[in-house]
Amino acid sequence: MKEDRFNVPSADSGRTADPVSIYMREMGSIPLLTREEEVVLAKEIERGEGIVTRALSRTRFVQNEILSLEEKLDQDDVTALALFDSLEEELASGVVERKRLKILGLIGELRKLGAGLERIPASRKHAVARGRFIVNMSRLIRALNLRSAYEDELTEDLRDKLRSINELEASRQELEGSLTRARAAKEKKEIELRVRKIGALQGSARRDLGRDYQKLAETLQTIARGKLIRDRARKKLVSSNLRLVVSIAKKYSNFGLRFLDLIQEGNIGLMTAVDKYEYRRGYKLSTYAHWWIRQAITRAIADQARTIRVPVHMIDIIQKLNRVSRNLVQEKGHEPTGEEIAERLGVPLAQVHKIMKIAQVPLSLESPVGEGDDRQLSDFIEDKDAFSPVDNAISMALKEKIEEALKPHTQREVGILRMRFGLGGGSEHTLEEVGQEYRVTRERIRQIQDTVIRKLKHSQHSHKLRSFSK
Repeated sequence: MKEDRFNVPSADSGRTADPVSIYMREMGSIPLLTREEEVVLAKEIERGEGIVTRALSRTRFVQNEILSLEEKLDQDDVTALALFDSLEEELASGVVERKRLKILGLIGELRKLGAGLERIPASRKHAVARGRFIVNMSRLIRALNLRSAYEDELTEDLRDKLRSINELEASRQELEGSLTRARAAKEKKEIELRVRKIGALQGSARRDLGRDYQKLAETLQTIARGKLIRDRARKKLVSSNLRLVVSIAKKYSNFGLRFLDLIQEGNIGLMTAVDKYEYRRGYKLSTYAHWWIRQAITRAIADQARTIRVPVHMIDIIQKLNRVSRNLVQEKGHEPTGEEIAERLGVPLAQVHKIMKIAQVPLSLESPVGEGDDRQLSDFIEDKDAFSPVDNAISMALKEKIEEALKPHTQREVGILRMRFGLGGGSEHTLEEVGQEYRVTRERIRQIQDTVIRKLKHSQHSHKLRSFSK
């Protein structure tokens, strides 16, 4: 792979505070790897992971944690399945059930070996037999292909256990020192009680760890050494392929996400590719990583870049349509029509219109109209639900005529009419509600209402009110 293909600025191409330029300058100083160098690093990752997994798998604590997953796997718990590697590929190819049954089978064998180990006495005479059981259990756990993230969680749990045991031991020794200095019988009794409680907690922690709790510090040192080997090699593989991320991110720079965000998402895809890289298949990491980087970027665009989410599979189709559109502009000197784009793509016109509609970027109603203008886009959009000036004038005139027509009537009659028909901006009320307000029956309210309406029909204001109904 040639360096100039990625168009990365050199370290001497000008000093600038632009984050993208700084990132590219630093990235450009990292040399590319040959296929042979990639294989060496992949083997180092494999060696480091092997050290970590082997050390973890020989602890009773981890064996018990794996056995505790059996019930969840029996219930088709996806979160439990996600702790084992290669799940994503198997989800895509529809063989999750086979994977689940295989894991359950291995855990079943692990349970049998664990039961057999418990029956062997912890004596020197039986050390070889116990060792064989532990090695076989370790082999089964390694065959489960635990995810690195889950192994890291288990390591942290072991570290917490060791920290807890050390803290309890320090507390016990401190209390025993206090016991020798205590004089009062009551004080001694209280200290002895606390020592017994700490002893019980220590016993519980040791039972969780099995018979290997004394070697826990040594196990954690071995795990740390394996992680260091793995992480160093992984970092080199990732950093040497950062240019590939930039080259792919450039193709998606007009889809609504900032360029640095695209690079960040692509880097996540690259790290996934490094974790899943199988060097024995013979291809370079860049060949394998291309798909993962592209997948991470397009998914991020679909999830984050647009107010209205665009399906992941449409991102590449929109990109292809935009590319064809640009080519047609250069060839013909004008914006291409839908028919021209459809002809060039070889797809129906209706499909082109559908893609173009999806590709439209929504505008905020609060977007400014132009520079130096305080007005927003919403100021120029008609509100079809709003009253026009003419309607407002008619409404005001109608209110005035109604008020004039109601003046001869009593305050009670006017109040009843206002409540019943929502006059004066209020809401309409039922006969029952008006009756409750005036403490009379609904029938009495109807009578008053009919009387007032009849009077209005025969009053001098009736012809003025009728003119508004035309």
